[in-house]
Amino acid sequence: MCALNCEAKPWVDHFGLKKQCDKPFWRYSKEGADIEIVVSGIGSLAMATAVGWAGAFFERPRVWLNLGIAGHADMMIGKICRVHSVINANDLRKHYPPLTAKWPGDSSAIATVNAPTNSYPQGAMIDMESHAFFQAASTFSPAELVQSIKVISDNQEQSFEHLNAAKITALMTPHVAIVNEFMQTLIGLLPQREIEHSWANLLTARCTHSQRQQLNALLKKASVLDLQNEVGALGLKPSTPINVLLERLQGMLAKSAPRIDRGNV
Repeated sequence: MCALNCEAKPWVDHFGLKKQCDKPFWRYSKEGADIEIVVSGIGSLAMATAVGWAGAFFERPRVWLNLGIAGHADMMIGKICRVHSVINANDLRKHYPPLTAKWPGDSSAIATVNAPTNSYPQGAMIDMESHAFFQAASTFSPAELVQSIKVISDNQEQSFEHLNAAKITALMTPHVAIVNEFMQTLIGLLPQREIEHSWANLLTARCTHSQRQQLNALLKKASVLDLQNEVGALGLKPSTPINVLLERLQGMLAKSAPRIDRGNV
């Protein structure tokens, strides 16, 4: 998912993707490729709508990666960073993508704002789409499969006013190889098969709709994290009360989740 065509261009060219449509969003893919690119346009509403549109094409979980530019007060222009936390500057809602997949570069927090600005929050990048991307894409895939990579395009020394499409493409292009490697690592996290348990199938008949959604989400996350054995070791049975089942799965996943220092953001 990219906000701009010029952000997507290096990967469209590298993979030889073809434009499939331009309304309501630009979509690039080709037969046999395991990647497609959707260009949303600028802003949170555009990104959330584009993610929902793209997500409707697929039933199974998939990897979601947001690629684009971002500003930062003092990072060097052209530097690439993985997003390890995101905050909506309007209502201060925060999201922490699980850092399961290996990333060889640096990481940073990011704040999502409503309009271009030269006011940079301390210790964080800024953009206009990240929070909406994470919120929307996490409804289609486990959080471990929803990630974002940003390239610094402006800072206190050189503002965003200098940018144009050619310059943005030039900033993104040197990072094709490292991003592609990260993509493959994420794809490797996709469950080859979802965890199946007879007790889970039996329980769905007496689950509420909300409980069924929680159960499915927990099992998908456990599958992504390769925790089949841990789920089996819980000793759950068809007679296990549903609330107890959900609590035990949540507790097991909380203990297994990777942890990082969140810092101040």
